[in-house]
Amino acid sequence: MKRVLLACFIGIITTIALSSCSKDNEVIVPPYDGYSYIIKNVIPADWERNGREYTLIIEMPELDERYFQDGHVSVAISPDADPDYYYNIPSQIGDHSYAARYGVGTVEIVATHNQSGTSYAPREMYVKIVLTDAEIGN
Repeated sequence: MKRVLLACFIGIITTIALSSCSKDNEVIVPPYDGYSYIIKNVIPADWERNGREYTLIIEMPELDERYFQDGHVSVAISPDADPDYYYNIPSQIGDHSYAARYGVGTVEIVATHNQSGTSYAPREMYVKIVLTDAEIGN
């Protein structure tokens, strides 16, 4: 009987303790819209070669100071050989490893041919760039 009363007492105390706590989650909705771009038909001739590295420079005026400082830039590619998927960069796809960097007004994708033998530019692909808004967190 003492065990049953002790269990009831613990249950009541737990219920009171948990019900008296409140948790307020503030959801911040950014006042700006994001952007999503798909650059079609990136062909091997679009890449600038420097040894085994190939660079694709994409001018993007929408990538302003606000996105650069406080937003998020995501870059993905979809090779014509695998059109049902986008691969987030950085990634290793076939004979190339891909990385991306960005600054105000521009996105650069670097593809490094990492197989032995003669290097070649990446094959045709789609490039998707997504700009996402965020509130200032600093």
